[in-house]
Amino acid sequence: MSISKKHLNNPLSNLGPLFDSPIIEGSMDVGLKFRDILSKAFGRCKDSRYQLAGKLSEVTGRNISKDMLDKYTSSNFDYALRAEDLPGVILITQSLEVAQVLVEPVGCLVASPEDSKLLKLARLNKEKNKILSEIAALETQIGLKTK
Repeated sequence: MSISKKHLNNPLSNLGPLFDSPIIEGSMDVGLKFRDILSKAFGRCKDSRYQLAGKLSEVTGRNISKDMLDKYTSSNFDYALRAEDLPGVILITQSLEVAQVLVEPVGCLVASPEDSKLLKLARLNKEKNKILSEIAALETQIGLKTK
């Protein structure tokens, strides 16, 4: 007897078919764009790259040098910013663009702190309405409430 593999690609949430996008060669290649956005984010800071490196070292808990920042923004793909360091970069540069460029190809957005509160409120209201609907259905089933 064989196991049916029909339902292996079931979505884990009601967020929609995030990973049902067609695979197109090069469509997720964000390397140069990310490096450009990262360079611009560093450039908009009032601090020098030496100071940025110091601040990033402090918030990430690892030694990051000015030379490393220069390599992260170069077109040499032998050097890349670690994903674990991205929150520190966002904090220090105050730029969400560096994260947005990474999630954009899969159709996602990065929410600002202000927008994230509105999104959380909308999500909670949706959850509340679902629960109230389930309560009403159960009340109707057991005869506490008529349709």
